[in-house]
Amino acid sequence: MPFPRVKDLHKPGKPLIPNCYGIFYVLISVCYWFILSLLGVMEQEALALATSVLFGSTMGLFDDIVDLRWRYKAILPVFPSLPYMVLKPSDRTTITLLLIGTVNLGNLFFILLVPVIVTVATNAYNQLGGLNGLESLSGLVVLVGLTIASGNAGISLTIVPILCLIILGYVSYRGKAFIGNVGTFSIGLTLSVYAILMDVKTVLLISLTPFILNSLLIIFSNYILQDRADTEMDENGLLYSNRIRSLRTMILHYKRFSEHGTVNVICTIIAFFTALGLALRFLIL
Repeated sequence: MPFPRVKDLHKPGKPLIPNCYGIFYVLISVCYWFILSLLGVMEQEALALATSVLFGSTMGLFDDIVDLRWRYKAILPVFPSLPYMVLKPSDRTTITLLLIGTVNLGNLFFILLVPVIVTVATNAYNQLGGLNGLESLSGLVVLVGLTIASGNAGISLTIVPILCLIILGYVSYRGKAFIGNVGTFSIGLTLSVYAILMDVKTVLLISLTPFILNSLLIIFSNYILQDRADTEMDENGLLYSNRIRSLRTMILHYKRFSEHGTVNVICTIIAFFTALGLALRFLIL
């Protein structure tokens, strides 16, 4: 069956582009994690990633088909956190809070904190998109940062997903395909579950600062101002925006960029915050 096609809104003529290519990320990564589990290599961690991402990918694919409203879409990541809550693949049940220190949450870590981290991270990641290559490349930057933060212990879990994101990033950056919600949900879940497993939650939080800012601007625009703004294209093919309603429109409100230029700027911002998270982990924490 051919992939569904959607309009590429930031190209002249708005050509139809194949969507849902994120399914390749799901199939390859999940099979890899199941193989790791079968071989006994980080068995519990690999199984937690595989089941959570597989569960979440069905939610994303359903959203691609039905096009859910955001009020319903926002709660979907709660369900993919269930495998982690049941498997309890790690004995880490603590969280470090500023000015308070380390707090041991016990079972509340799995019942309360895991769903919150997964839901917030996945939704924030899913909302920052809409440009060719942005979803794949931004996830690639953060996942590489989390892998560095976790040291040699975690690279066996991420090497294949990173390779998938490099390939998908190249394909989508060139405007050949979109990864769809099945891709963004799965990548967002990978980041959040991996960060919890390897205890690099602080690095994840700092890395996701641009994503969270973007989500706050969108929520404020939609529910407080009740005014949305998207990007426009001028006669030279450059993108711009008349109002600030998201991270993308904030950048394009002050300077016009090509689509690739906009993706490069946003990924550079994400790389900066990811590097900041790594610096805090290795130099301060």
